Amino acid sequence: MIQPVGQPPNDELVVLVHGLAAHRVVMGRLAWSLREQYARVMNWGYSSLWSRIERHGRALAGLLERLDGEGKHSRIHLVTHSMGGIVARLALAEYLPRNFGRFVMIAPPNRGSHMAARLAPFLGRVCPPLVQLGNHEASFVCSLPLPQVTELGIIAAKTDFLVHHPNTRLGCERDHIVLPGLHSSLLWRRETAEQVRHFLEHGEFRRQSGAGFQPAGQV
Repeated sequence: MIQPVGQPPNDELVVLVHGLAAHRVVMGRLAWSLREQYARVMNWGYSSLWSRIERHGRALAGLLERLDGEGKHSRIHLVTHSMGGIVARLALAEYLPRNFGRFVMIAPPNRGSHMAARLAPFLGRVCPPLVQLGNHEASFVCSLPLPQVTELGIIAAKTDFLVHHPNTRLGCERDHIVLPGLHSSLLWRRETAEQVRHFLEHGEFRRQSGAGFQPAGQV
């Protein structure tokens, strides 16, 4: 069957995962942009505040296993924001889809958040993830093993008061880029959506002089 010109492919799936104290609506702009290229974009939501990150990781792993079992998609991609990247890392450690594609993390606290560390003594009892996301070496997030995926791209916000962009790095990523914006406003920028689409398609971010973003090695 010939696919009509301009119709997005139907055999790849993109799963979006929001961060702490957020709702899937914050991923709406990005989801809308990705639907121009992918026929199926799943904007997954979860109650992020009151449970430890492992619980959300198990829930996402179950979803990925179910989607993988359906056999409807040639590849399954992940795009996450903030703590959603840590949730996804836990999920992939529990279940890696056979047809897993590419993984884009936006402003992830891979090496912890200084703001989470400051808030944890006051709010950690009611919001356990704050304790887990501390930026000290022995914290939960800093002790996690590296993700076993080969095509990982990380986007950091140049002006991020929650996660400094050096703390977004893992060392195993294929590409890393710093874009103008704040921790959350990064999700609403056109440049972010364009870079996410480019990485999902090519496995690397696009470099263009005068575009307002920094090379991968510049942090």
